[in-house]
Amino acid sequence: MTNPIHRRKFLQNTLIGGLGASWLMLGNATKSLAQSTTPSLGKHEPFKGVFPIMQTPYLDDDSIDMESMAKQVDFVVKGNGGGMVWPQLASEFYVLTNEERMKTAELIVNKSNGRLPVIIGVQSTNYWKASLKLAKHAESIGADGIISLPPYTSRAKVDVAADYYRALAEAVEIPIFIQNSGGNYGPAMPTEKIIDLAKEYPSIAYIKEESKPVTHRIGAMVKQGEGVLKGVFSGGWGSTLLNELRRGCVGTMPGSSIVDIYAKIIDLFLGGKQDEAQTIFDQVVSLVRFKGNFSIAMEKEILRRRGIFKNTRLRIAPYKITWDEIDQEEFEVLFNNLKPHFTV
Repeated sequence: MTNPIHRRKFLQNTLIGGLGASWLMLGNATKSLAQSTTPSLGKHEPFKGVFPIMQTPYLDDDSIDMESMAKQVDFVVKGNGGGMVWPQLASEFYVLTNEERMKTAELIVNKSNGRLPVIIGVQSTNYWKASLKLAKHAESIGADGIISLPPYTSRAKVDVAADYYRALAEAVEIPIFIQNSGGNYGPAMPTEKIIDLAKEYPSIAYIKEESKPVTHRIGAMVKQGEGVLKGVFSGGWGSTLLNELRRGCVGTMPGSSIVDIYAKIIDLFLGGKQDEAQTIFDQVVSLVRFKGNFSIAMEKEILRRRGIFKNTRLRIAPYKITWDEIDQEEFEVLFNNLKPHFTV
């Protein structure tokens, strides 16, 4: 475990200004209390089920379409989501201003109105200032938890990532998800390091595991985290969901466009109807593979088809979905195969 004197000095040097120092002092006090008691569960905990990463809709002038965002919140609730998450990679957080993120987070929490837990993403390229501000804001507006990628610029090392999550845990008291994606999005943290962090800070209670080999890492996280972690979630558009469920995964974080189908698959699988779950899942995987050519734009196209979004607009090139006649023909087949399973 990190030397506590070195860790404290590091956090004090990196948290910005007097406000950061005051967060650290308060965090140290609450940390001692947390370590001396059994961590309690929030009203929505333990988190489980489908927690879709919601997409960000835009108007023609490139501003966020708040009306469509509110409709997306209702869509997730009606689609039997277990919760909702925004803004992460599939939400295009990297092209949103901090002001947009805070304003939209407020809308999501208010629109959800306690019907489902809301998890707010707080990662930023300015981790030691913006991320902590976003985390404190999320807690202040009533979010049920936060999620964050580790530092993903300047080839940050695992120890830097661990200190970042410690800083988050000392800044807020609500549950924290570590998004362990690896690759371009920060170091892939070893299972043992994550378990140690959860022991040190009980609020670091949930993991979104996406590092390869993801299914084996989920299995290891579930076994080694027993009695420490409250839940292991997956991502990757739910492409290995059934394998993950067999290993003890409690939930998944795909896009929001077919939240109702993911929820149905989980219900069937856990209800003992594994063959039926597999049949529907195979149809989903076909769409996921096709969607890989278009990524977020395809999520938005499905949401448009389902009456939630007005368009497929993006803030990065190609700025909207671009496909030819053959693409559209294949999409119609895949989309129509899933229509009978829609519940919203």
